[in-house]
Amino acid sequence: MGGALSSRLLAVVDALPLRPGLRVLEVGGAPGAAAREVARRIAPEGHILVLDRSAAGIDLTRKNCSAEIHAGLLSTLCATVEDFALPPGVEPFDLAFACRVGALDGRHPRLYDAAIRAVARAVTPGGALFVDTGDPLRRVALD
Repeated sequence: MGGALSSRLLAVVDALPLRPGLRVLEVGGAPGAAAREVARRIAPEGHILVLDRSAAGIDLTRKNCSAEIHAGLLSTLCATVEDFALPPGVEPFDLAFACRVGALDGRHPRLYDAAIRAVARAVTPGGALFVDTGDPLRRVALD
């Protein structure tokens, strides 16, 4: 389900410092193509949360990633990155990444500071944010 991972998204996932057991936040992750591959690489103890502003995108992610959700590897949250906060009881993440997210890639500069603050609150101290403004990713300082 959800189709094969594009070469662009595969390059992004390959560039992430993934290992089994990590907790990963994907910003703008609908429809879940990259998240499915991340889930495979962080299994069996890891977890990825797909955050997306689109309710339809979250619904599609839930459909495309139903096996990963059922296995406890993946969850979803519908919210804008600039207004996002971890739900009560959700542990912070080891790293976050974003592809084609206007608040983080320069297309919506007025949202950038709020988006960075929100991601920083959701990531453990020393954690990292990777954005697709590099080749293929750029690490963004959160502290």
